[in-house]
Amino acid sequence: MTRFVIAMLCAVAMIAAGASPALAQRSLADLLGREATPEGQPTRYLAEMPAQETPAAENPAPAPVDRWFVMKSLQGTWLGSFLECSGTTVYGWVQQGFAGNIDSPRDRVNFGANYDWRSNDYRLNQVYFVVENSLEHEDKWNIGYRLDFLVGHDAPFFVANGLFSNFTGFDATSGVGVDGPKSFREVNRIGVDLPQFYLETHIPDVLTKGGIDIRVGKFYTLMGREVYPGADTDFYSRTYENVYATPFTHTGALVTLHATPTLDVIAGVVRGWDVFEDNNDSVSYHSVSYHGGLVWNSPDKRYNWTTAWITGPEQPDNDRDYRTLLTSYFTAKFGSRTEWLLSTGGNFGYETNAAVDATTGRRKDAKWYGYTVNLFYTVDPLLRLGGRIEWFRDEDGTRTGQLKRPGFAANFLALTMGVTYTPFHGVSIRPEVRFDWSPDARPYNDQTSRFQFIPAIDLIVRF
Repeated sequence: MTRFVIAMLCAVAMIAAGASPALAQRSLADLLGREATPEGQPTRYLAEMPAQETPAAENPAPAPVDRWFVMKSLQGTWLGSFLECSGTTVYGWVQQGFAGNIDSPRDRVNFGANYDWRSNDYRLNQVYFVVENSLEHEDKWNIGYRLDFLVGHDAPFFVANGLFSNFTGFDATSGVGVDGPKSFREVNRIGVDLPQFYLETHIPDVLTKGGIDIRVGKFYTLMGREVYPGADTDFYSRTYENVYATPFTHTGALVTLHATPTLDVIAGVVRGWDVFEDNNDSVSYHSVSYHGGLVWNSPDKRYNWTTAWITGPEQPDNDRDYRTLLTSYFTAKFGSRTEWLLSTGGNFGYETNAAVDATTGRRKDAKWYGYTVNLFYTVDPLLRLGGRIEWFRDEDGTRTGQLKRPGFAANFLALTMGVTYTPFHGVSIRPEVRFDWSPDARPYNDQTSRFQFIPAIDLIVRF
């Protein structure tokens, strides 16, 4: 029976809810078929796998449900009972931070650090709300859904063309937008966005025993390793790949085939990079992009390999010149307590006729590519140490033209070291230091320096 019928039955049962204990909602798996996240906690988009599984007891006791503040507050109320019965969870977080710069550039830009780009300034990055009914990967058909709502300084970067893209106003020098300078957004303001809203269904026994999942709506990209919800990130600052090399969101449909217990195959059709209203005039099939990936998890859940791709026309009013991107990452957990996590991989992008030859003035193809290594060590449940080193090359200067920079045909290297301290349940404090260097250009500190040093800290409170 579908969840819609269940929801109706729940409405009848709500009258007696105040006297009955809250029902335990089973943990659920996400799109990629990974180990489920505890209820009310945001799912991750690339694997951070659990430790070696142990044989289950013959009659195991139900695991306690870990709820955040909102769901705990609603327990015992009619609304909480309705959400419980319908399998819906409501949760979110507030992320805010401060990034410094000892050189105090006049333009206040920490180039390359991205969402903590404003030097010596406070950012209310994300006030983030999620309403979710996660998909169950069992032997029966079921339906899931998710709605994300974002308010904060990150929103002007995330919003898709045609959906809240004019909320903060326009700034032709920002370089943030996909429909040319006329669409470039003012990014030093608090914006709003709906990063995700989608329906999905699981249909078992289609092609394989695991069946297929179908997702339709607006959703985060599969590309790259780092994700966009702040509560699911490893550092306050982001990689060059995260902003300059990959898209944020797509609008369209994805199908996931659970080919084997350890392998998922994903394929779909989307409107392109960061567009709700397509920036191509053509309404033919030539204006869509094709998105997909492969996700492999080892049987013991210690190792993961994720490769994703997207190809299609992305330039405004142009459905002929294709942009193609491939990203691939390998993740491993090791150590006697699986306290170490290593994730390494990179990206390669190519776009036809996206650059201009400085000598001839003619159009030419553009390329960008990079590689990143992440290493983390969990000291105990309260403390995690992390390091990240990245190399990124914008071969033709087509990807780095943001925040009043012209775009640099250059190499960029960044080293980030940080700590995640969790003094209380749902509260994370993350200080970090970051060093950026470009051997080929001077993009930092008012475009006068090859080097940049950024100390930063952020605070995330889940609810």
